[in-house]
Amino acid sequence: EFLEQPTWVKVGIVVAALIFLFNVSMTVLKGRKTAISTILLIGLWGLALLFLFAFYNPANLGLDKQYWWFVIHLWVEGVWELIMASILGFLMLKLTGVDREVVEKWLYVIVATAMFSGILGTGHHYFWIGMPAYWQWIGSIFSSFEVVPFFAMMAFAFVMVWKGRRDHPNKAALLWSLGCAVLAFFGA
Repeated sequence: EFLEQPTWVKVGIVVAALIFLFNVSMTVLKGRKTAISTILLIGLWGLALLFLFAFYNPANLGLDKQYWWFVIHLWVEGVWELIMASILGFLMLKLTGVDREVVEKWLYVIVATAMFSGILGTGHHYFWIGMPAYWQWIGSIFSSFEVVPFFAMMAFAFVMVWKGRRDHPNKAALLWSLGCAVLAFFGA
């Protein structure tokens, strides 16, 4: 459902993604380089590069499912979390007035836990494709930690609002940011 489009649609997605990535990358590279913008770029490029596996369709069903699970998990528990965390960090920085250093420290913790649990948590799918049995244990243990980055994002948003020095007039944006973090946690 995520990788099974017709080839012409996949090519269109890649062309649109490359145009978007070129625009965003050039904008970020010309501007101030921060942890937030770097994590956003890593997430966007990771999202685009992982989609390229949609063009590879091996005849072996086990190998096909291995790539499929790896791509889907690295999207959901990897690069999408990087994108969400960086956007949430930017919004908290602008809406609450908390120091950039504090926001970036939270961001580093969220990103590290997302990548650590997301990559190793993929292993719980390897049982069905003939990988060694220890991957079932590794994947099961670390996939139970995949909710931690989402909880950290939710806690981060509420702590930033609580510690914020600015009473921002746009309450809708602030509540939207909090709501996205809460719904991402409950959706995880």
